[in-house]
Amino acid sequence: MIVLGVLMACFAWALIIPMSLTTPPSILLAAVFMTGLAIFGATMMLVLWVAVSPSPALGAAWWRTALLLAVSLALWAPTYGWAERGEQPWAWLAGFAIAACALITWQTGIVAAVVLGTAASIGGIVFDTSIAAGVLITLGCGLVVWAMCQAFVWLLRLLWAAQAGREAQAELAIAEERLRVSRDLHDVLGHRLGIIALKAELAADLTRRDPAQAAMESEGIRELANDTLVEVRRAIHGETTADLATQLQAADLVLRSAGIEASIDADQEVLPRIPQALSRLLAAVVREAVTNVLRHSDARHASITVADTEPLIRLIVVNDGVREAARSEVSGGSGLATLSARCTAMGAHLIVDRQADKNRFEVKVECRHDAGRSR
Repeated sequence: MIVLGVLMACFAWALIIPMSLTTPPSILLAAVFMTGLAIFGATMMLVLWVAVSPSPALGAAWWRTALLLAVSLALWAPTYGWAERGEQPWAWLAGFAIAACALITWQTGIVAAVVLGTAASIGGIVFDTSIAAGVLITLGCGLVVWAMCQAFVWLLRLLWAAQAGREAQAELAIAEERLRVSRDLHDVLGHRLGIIALKAELAADLTRRDPAQAAMESEGIRELANDTLVEVRRAIHGETTADLATQLQAADLVLRSAGIEASIDADQEVLPRIPQALSRLLAAVVREAVTNVLRHSDARHASITVADTEPLIRLIVVNDGVREAARSEVSGGSGLATLSARCTAMGAHLIVDRQADKNRFEVKVECRHDAGRSR
């Protein structure tokens, strides 16, 4: 919207110049002429709106270009006919129309230049004005205005492209995480369900011949099913393979692949001393925090710190790019809420700190060294 506002301020001269260089013969005709210029301005805004769109539709670009050319040609006769002596008001109007069309694509710009340049030549012949001056003003104004405004449109499109690339990187990281979950579930369920199926067949065969042994096999199936359920839950939370050290390495790789400067500060002497259960819990916090950075932030920098401050272990994940619209989404999501409950169950404390004025989002976990052993 900011870029569109700047462009409209520049293109306002397309209305001001014709008004200042024409003299309609009556008040009524002056009102009609002003109405026509207003329609021209509205049509030009439609063209500029397409120019600043992230992915303009080709059909919309062409029909709006055609509409702007039609309105420009409708103003051709009155603007030439009421022009002050020696002035070329329609050539200025046509030049701005060419520039607006060229901001969409070079093809629409060329079409507009050919059509309106030809109209300027015909205007010089019909109304006995300088043909060279009319064509030069039309094409020169179009080229100069296009060159001035193209930088704004180019930077905006570059921003859209960067944002699209960032979202693609985030989606890729999320897809990789989903692939990991599906792989872990396949490893867990494929093996366990095969065993359960074999033991179920054995129990069915033993039902008549050896009921006691069949009952034992059924009990084994129940225990195996319960163990499988536990393993599935661990696989979903990534606890089957990733401890804190492994997850820190993965977080660094994922953040940097998404174009985010990552800072990992973890004492390598501290990580081995963290109990296994607590290490997996902290790894889950890192994974959820990094996922939130990718999905809900415009962060340029993210830092992860693991500190051993007796008697507590602290994990702090900070990013500097929380989106205004996403703050409620992050706070209301189930991921951090679930982790908070898991931390409480382990004797740890999860703290979420959002500082709107600094655009800063922090996730911190504090726990005692023996939290993983005592639960």
